[in-house]
Amino acid sequence: MKPRVLLLTPFPPFPPDNGGVLRIYSIVRRLKEHCDFSLLTFVRRTGERRFQQHASAMALRSLFSEVHSVPKESTDSSHPPPGLPQIAREWYSDEMAVLLRRLAAEGRMDIVHIEFLQMASYVDAAGGVPTFLTEHDLSHLSLFRSYFREWTGLRRWGQVGEWLRTRRYHGAICRRFDRLIALTPEDRGRLAQVVPPEKVSLVQTCVDLERFQFRPEEEGTPRPADMAYVGHYPHYPNEDAALWLCRKVLPRVRARAPAASVLLIGSAPTEPVLRLAGPGVEVTGTVPDIRAHLDRAKVFAAPVRLGFGIKGKVLEAFARGLPVVATTVVARGIPEFRPGMDLLVGDTPAAFARQVLRLLEDPGLRRRMAASAREKVVRHYDWRGSCDKLLALYRVAAGTRVPEASPQ
Repeated sequence: MKPRVLLLTPFPPFPPDNGGVLRIYSIVRRLKEHCDFSLLTFVRRTGERRFQQHASAMALRSLFSEVHSVPKESTDSSHPPPGLPQIAREWYSDEMAVLLRRLAAEGRMDIVHIEFLQMASYVDAAGGVPTFLTEHDLSHLSLFRSYFREWTGLRRWGQVGEWLRTRRYHGAICRRFDRLIALTPEDRGRLAQVVPPEKVSLVQTCVDLERFQFRPEEEGTPRPADMAYVGHYPHYPNEDAALWLCRKVLPRVRARAPAASVLLIGSAPTEPVLRLAGPGVEVTGTVPDIRAHLDRAKVFAAPVRLGFGIKGKVLEAFARGLPVVATTVVARGIPEFRPGMDLLVGDTPAAFARQVLRLLEDPGLRRRMAASAREKVVRHYDWRGSCDKLLALYRVAAGTRVPEASPQ
């Protein structure tokens, strides 16, 4: 018997145009021959995104045996349990809780796997079915590295009460789950301070090595763009990174390389990101395939300053053959990559610009770092290893520890 897994997500995990969605989609696609997946998710009935989300839900029927949806608008007239922080209140729906209880009572699944903290309050509707929670980003635990726009700058001081409420909620809700899934060793350590360590498992985000084949810069064939960055820009850390790169770092790079250019790739650029477009700064918007755009750049910049977790876009750059300059926030999530050997690290605009210039002025260094990082990403971030781990956890939870071939 295959483990029957109900995934509970805040939005349909398609198209895979941002890190969290790409992770869910990649795992389900690789494990669908070994697990019977169903999906319970919100979709919008009104507004600009309603057609895209309904099309996404339809597209997922090839991966999920059942797709159940609840209108996101149902959260507007619901009655959240008292004490929920804003992140949970905004995603609480009486209709969603009733539907999950019904599915659980009908014995339709062996496991309920909830994705993202904003959906964690539904753990109590699982009706005794084993529950998993994937923590995609633990920065809600930090007032200074949070991914919430409202918790940045001077505004954060008005959010101290909400931050404390979120921290208390996080600890209490995590203890109700049977299994927590962490994305990095650093995150696993943080979660192990909240629940018994044996309840926390590391299942890293990885990269599709077949799709992102090694295409390093060829000697004597210069690439037109100096730096590239990839982001889903409604996620505030990505907007912040793009603004910091273009406003703070790029002028320092141009002081020594006046023609230096930046390529901002990725979905749904916000108004502040769109306003960055100009001479030497291209904002592509959503693209059908980021590989062709990565192949235009000499260096991948990862100037993310907020959040925790692992940045899949950096793994894709490593796999494709781009040397990377990153902040310490990014480097902490990928401890196998050694600063100075596999990537360069800078945390101030001046330090980041110096590292970019080192690579721009030394094609040999770019090629050496690209080759070293590719070797590391192949060794440590192949999806087969992470899928094997998650499948083993599913089988234990479902009581179906039947030997099967490893997922490809």
